[in-house]
Amino acid sequence: MSPFKVIIVGGGLGGSLLANGLMNNGVDFTLYERDAAGAKREGYQIRLGDAAMEGFESCLRRDRILAIQNKLGQSTNQSSTAPLVCDSRFRVVLDLARLPTYSKSAAINRVVLRDLLLGPVEEAGRVRFGAAFSRYEIVLQADGRERVSVHFADGSTDTCDVLVAADGSGSKINRQVGARNIVDIDSHWGFVRKGSLPPDRVSMLPPRLLQGPMLVLSEGVSLYYARKKLDYDADEASFFWGLNVSKKMYPGHEVTEGGDHLRFCLEAIKHWAPEYHAMLSIGECDDDCPVMQVKIRASRPLSRNWRRKPRSRASDEGHPRVWLMGDAIHAMQTNRGMGGNQALRDCADLLPQLLRLSEAAGTSGKSPSSADVERALAAYESKMIDRAFAWVQKSGGTSVPNINLDGHLGTAVSLVGLVLLPIWRLLHFVRGRVWRRA
Repeated sequence: MSPFKVIIVGGGLGGSLLANGLMNNGVDFTLYERDAAGAKREGYQIRLGDAAMEGFESCLRRDRILAIQNKLGQSTNQSSTAPLVCDSRFRVVLDLARLPTYSKSAAINRVVLRDLLLGPVEEAGRVRFGAAFSRYEIVLQADGRERVSVHFADGSTDTCDVLVAADGSGSKINRQVGARNIVDIDSHWGFVRKGSLPPDRVSMLPPRLLQGPMLVLSEGVSLYYARKKLDYDADEASFFWGLNVSKKMYPGHEVTEGGDHLRFCLEAIKHWAPEYHAMLSIGECDDDCPVMQVKIRASRPLSRNWRRKPRSRASDEGHPRVWLMGDAIHAMQTNRGMGGNQALRDCADLLPQLLRLSEAAGTSGKSPSSADVERALAAYESKMIDRAFAWVQKSGGTSVPNINLDGHLGTAVSLVGLVLLPIWRLLHFVRGRVWRRA
């Protein structure tokens, strides 16, 4: 076996997918997950698009990809949907599905997807549960080569050639390596809810939701609402919504843990159409789907040479043997649904570089030098940084956009959709035919 080892910290979607890629290519690795084995997780939806599929194609065997597609209910292209953008009076302002260039996606429960990705890795005995990351240090081996010694909260340690941080937006590794670009957005409160959707609840939802998810933008408040209905599997059908509320609307108010979050959310939309009140109230008597308050986090952009400055301060800061992926480097707001997709897409850029290092180590019989690792890291980050941080900005950057579609802006957007979209679609269609003939 190649004298090359990878440690992945974090068994979420991105970390689990990367682990599959390493395992399927015979690379030595261990995945460390802070949660205990079998720990109950809340399963909010993720909408998988082309970016996620690129990650799957790079890391998974065909049977595992088919298993994921089966959980989507049908193939991604057939089940693709884009949000309806609405105002607070329940009027459609813009149907994003009519935009020919809008990213298409299909919904799946996050826990279901995570189990599909982590399952094979766990069965292979490559996961250590209940291992919370504490710190890392760069150590010099007897052969003069550097390696990474990783320390965990239970006192255990492990050593690797490359440490991959997939530990989410609260990443300790992000802070230690000197990126420190993930910030809390404290201008808004964030609330989410996910629950089952048996037939009796479906009948309580507005028929418009059958077209696809909805995005509502009003002054100080934004709502995203989606349902997953698999014709008809009551075990898989679910609803999900997320509501952001500006703190300026309620000066002096404190949202406390254990408070009546649903009542507060309904208060925040008290002037909205009654359909929204019905949508948020679905499952209000169900203790298994409480309204949860969540921290809204996002990341400041990093340049391609961001590691140079930290390395001048401390030997472990900016070190090329410590790699970041997913929310651990490019956390983004949820309104575009691209955070998880970009974490999965990272694997398509990251895995080939690790495979090259492993192959070279196998040929030489020596672990890769830090210079070799730095070149591989630069190849990964040069692609990831441009791609992922573009989506961070598209998702709002580090401030929640305050867009109000209830007034003149909503009218203008609606008119653009009615007048210009048909022309745009025609031009897009004609251009596509010309390219195909060429």
